[in-house]
Amino acid sequence: MNHLYFRVAEAVFDVDYREADDVRQLMPSYAPFHIPETEQASLFTMLVKDDLVPFSPIGKEVGQFDCGGINHGIYTRTDVDGYLILIGNTEGGAACALLTDKQFTHLEASLYGDTANRSFGLNNALMIAFAFAGAYHNIILMHSSVTMYKGGGHLFLGKSGTGKSTHSKGWLKYIEGTELLNDDNPALRYLPETDEVKVYGTPWSGKTPCYKNQSVPVRAVVRLEQYPENIIRRESTLPSFASVLSSTSTMIWDKASYKKICETISNIVRRVPTFYLKCLPDEAAVRMSSEAIDAYYQE
Repeated sequence: MNHLYFRVAEAVFDVDYREADDVRQLMPSYAPFHIPETEQASLFTMLVKDDLVPFSPIGKEVGQFDCGGINHGIYTRTDVDGYLILIGNTEGGAACALLTDKQFTHLEASLYGDTANRSFGLNNALMIAFAFAGAYHNIILMHSSVTMYKGGGHLFLGKSGTGKSTHSKGWLKYIEGTELLNDDNPALRYLPETDEVKVYGTPWSGKTPCYKNQSVPVRAVVRLEQYPENIIRRESTLPSFASVLSSTSTMIWDKASYKKICETISNIVRRVPTFYLKCLPDEAAVRMSSEAIDAYYQE
């Protein structure tokens, strides 16, 4: 038995692999988050072993989980209260079969295909596990691009193709002192003991290899929409909640995790200003968002 331990968003998870091949070759983006064995309780434990979980539906299909435009089928288990998730690859073939318990604390995964396919399956399985195990610990996994500036994180949200990465690149180009934290799936955590919201780098950053084990307080959330001119406004609580929820990994049919996620988002939008930016992909839009955020903190 071999264990690997990782810490993301101050939460630990571990991977137990029982094959001859070391799974570390399948997860290079996790290297910055690897830690020695720890006494900190794990968010979840995932057992990875070939031929452990068949890639075949069981129970009732309850939904589809979208990971980067690829839908993974989710089925109820017939033996215990939990799920079977069949993770497909970009061609529609098998990549990983994942069994979970109800709160995603104990998981079993089998990988399929060549090294690239197995890596894809394991990466998606761990991302899904983190998103829903984290729901019970004030953590959400968001689809957004994040820059760091003035000691805080700026999250750019929006539908696929809206220009989140383009806007982040604009900040890097035009706003001196800006760094990229993550370009696709950062983690947010509400810390009730300090009433603070922090954003964390993760091993999941889409097509941009940006895997930073760093965190900063969230300074602002900006929802983007393509438009023929640049217009920005501060959003009230309800639209702010909707903006963050629509960019958060959820399974609406899983009432327990969905309730926890909604509670976390309520605390986030209570603490963090949210803006709605209708914009062009240009320097003026970047400066408009930067100036609007600065103005909020100067009030």
